[in-house]
Amino acid sequence: MENTRKEGGRKSDVDRTVKLTWKDISEAELRALLAGVTSGSDPAASMRLVEYFYKRIHDNLPYDQTILFAFLDHVFGRLVDGQPADRAFGFERQAGKE
Repeated sequence: MENTRKEGGRKSDVDRTVKLTWKDISEAELRALLAGVTSGSDPAASMRLVEYFYKRIHDNLPYDQTILFAFLDHVFGRLVDGQPADRAFGFERQAGKE
């Protein structure tokens, strides 16, 4: 795997995602990623969604607000229910999920 960390970057910033062509992602692909997040079984999908929204917002590009709001609704609901942030964002699998 290629090292993606910038010099002096934090360990948490490195190699947590599979390369995603976030500029060319379709609505169907976004919905599939969201389904992986809400099922609690696909931590890579969570990181891809975060990367997609971060890069699109950071570069002032359009993004799918419906998917963003659904993702945030899921995450915020889990945070309010007392889930730790890594689990709420889907970076950790839910217990019993593979």
